[in-house]
Amino acid sequence: MRLAFLLSLALVVSAPSPAWAQKGAKSAAALVKEGERLYNSGKYREAAEALKKAQDLQPNPKLIYNIARAYERSGDLREALSWYQQYVGLRAEEADPSLLKKSAIAMDQIRVLLEKEEKAAAEAEAQRQRLQQEAEAARRKAEEEKAAALRAEEAVRQQRKAEQERAMADYRRSRVIAFSLGGLAAASVGAGAFFGLQARDARSRFDTATNPDTKQTTADETRNKSLMADVGFGVGLAAAIGAIVVYPKGGPPEEGEVRMTLAPSGLGAGMEVSF
Repeated sequence: MRLAFLLSLALVVSAPSPAWAQKGAKSAAALVKEGERLYNSGKYREAAEALKKAQDLQPNPKLIYNIARAYERSGDLREALSWYQQYVGLRAEEADPSLLKKSAIAMDQIRVLLEKEEKAAAEAEAQRQRLQQEAEAARRKAEEEKAAALRAEEAVRQQRKAEQERAMADYRRSRVIAFSLGGLAAASVGAGAFFGLQARDARSRFDTATNPDTKQTTADETRNKSLMADVGFGVGLAAAIGAIVVYPKGGPPEEGEVRMTLAPSGLGAGMEVSF
């Protein structure tokens, strides 16, 4: 739609305003022509500004309508609605009935568009808030999961530490038991050797004895000493085997190592695990 421009002659014959009569200042008619040129070039906002200056210099009802129309085409609907409202608020003798009708239609259309814009803006704001809330909830969830992961990691670390300490305690206990059995084996073998020598000596005396009573005494002594020697050697052998079995293999346990050990009670094998 073209602007409802005033005839240039109507502006020319009007009394000049001191504001634009100054040297170098544009006249209202020149501003109207500039506004029409800008409008036809698609520069609607610039056209509205030029027409506003013409309206300030030489007020005219049709300029109000033209300003509203230029703002409408520029997309500034609220400013256009304001100028349309100024036009329909004029006195009956100042307003053109056809332009009043067009203004009323334009105002209705603008209100519908503004309502849609406001609704879209409200929906966009609601969507933004929803996304922000979802992002905040996701951030809190991530923080909670991170905290839970840290707690779980600390629990695993503590468990590993406890398992390592338990494994080291088992390792040390096995060494003590193995050394004790080794000492018992050495002592038992020594006792067996001692009683063995005594049994051999008793046998020698038995062989050289001529008296029946002496022979009987040395024979009993030989059997007793031999039995005690056998017991000493047997206990020593069992203790030595036990020491070899119980003694931990491969040095102190390391993290992640799985190892078979003798159960603390000595009643069977146990599983030693370090994580």
